[in-house]
Amino acid sequence: MRARNMEELIQKKFDILNENDLQIWAYIVRHKEQCKQISIQQLAVFCHVSHTTILRFAKKLGFSGYSEMRSFLKWEDKAEILYEEKDMDRNANSFIANIRRFEDMDMDKVCQMIESASRIYTQGSGSTQKLAAQHLKEKFLYQGIFINTIEGASEFEFLSEKFTEEDLVIFYSLSGQNEKQIRKMRSAKESGAKIIGIAMQGKGEFYDLADEVLTFQSEEIHTIGYGFLYYPTLHFHIVNEFLTLKYMEHQLKKQEAITENNEEKH
Repeated sequence: MRARNMEELIQKKFDILNENDLQIWAYIVRHKEQCKQISIQQLAVFCHVSHTTILRFAKKLGFSGYSEMRSFLKWEDKAEILYEEKDMDRNANSFIANIRRFEDMDMDKVCQMIESASRIYTQGSGSTQKLAAQHLKEKFLYQGIFINTIEGASEFEFLSEKFTEEDLVIFYSLSGQNEKQIRKMRSAKESGAKIIGIAMQGKGEFYDLADEVLTFQSEEIHTIGYGFLYYPTLHFHIVNEFLTLKYMEHQLKKQEAITENNEEKH
């Protein structure tokens, strides 16, 4: 989020501001010069709110804290400054949110697909996705499950002709919009193979073709000075870790159920 001054920043964040936030902003507008100098405790007294409310207001605007917001106030009228929300904070929050989400996610259907498959294949749409596929293979070796990683288009074409209904193919894609990857998914689907898709949250054919989809939320990052945009790829490994843990949990529950059933028979 970019803004040249506080007014522009408030406009962009207006929908998430509550009554206390607007009260703080109203005071800042009327006493800008004073607010460039005073502490968070002083501003809280003047606005009749707690200092934690001031801190929450600053963070809603994308600042790391009150000091950064005050610095922005001091410099906004002295130069054409572009403020950009801290990528570190946004992505750290995104990682934590995804971890909590996968922790609570029911992956029983995915685990059953892995458990019942005669052969399992993984395929990534790019170099990072291929690394994630290799990472999953290594993780499941410890579960006694061998996963075949498909390296290239010609290898996929050869293997896809041999796919059956007993096979499982796990596709990795960042955006879920890679047309080459989608064509491979169509081919696997036509062969009767089961499909698990792993990608950012989205809509489209990638998500429709998959029998089960494990999605994650990702925050974009703008490179400073170069204007490039990219997305973090740690999410692939977070998915892999939780898929491995959920599979272990699934197997443990299955063993406990068998033990309990045997005890009841005796």
